[in-house]
Amino acid sequence: MKNVITVLLVFLFGLIFPGFVQAGPVGDIKSTLTTTRQQTMSMLSEDDRAVLEMRYDDALKSSKDLDGLLAAALKNKSLLPAQPTLIQFKAVWEEFKKTRDVEIIPMLFAGDRLKARLTAFTTQAPRFKKMNELLESLPQ
Repeated sequence: MKNVITVLLVFLFGLIFPGFVQAGPVGDIKSTLTTTRQQTMSMLSEDDRAVLEMRYDDALKSSKDLDGLLAAALKNKSLLPAQPTLIQFKAVWEEFKKTRDVEIIPMLFAGDRLKARLTAFTTQAPRFKKMNELLESLPQ
């Protein structure tokens, strides 16, 4: 049942946010953001603590990768016109990570999957959408 829910969530995610494959720094940020979100979303139906820990480690790794890509993009002279948008993206990204790490993950480890799902869909989904909109507005 857990696998069915995970597959369904990933499928719905793909329907809502299509077109993630892009080249260049912005595309790399976008694909890494998608990976990070998918890793967290897959945790929402998981009750095995070892699997939760593994997926959280994966989400933290891809978050660190995204932080590196974003830092490089902010220093990239060819993306100078995109600086205000990238700075705005970074602010939303920091809130996104904070909510995941301080609220959602502790809820999951405490066994409160329903509350974690609610936060993921009501708080995080709009942030994820905003980050993607910001990335979409940049030259690819």
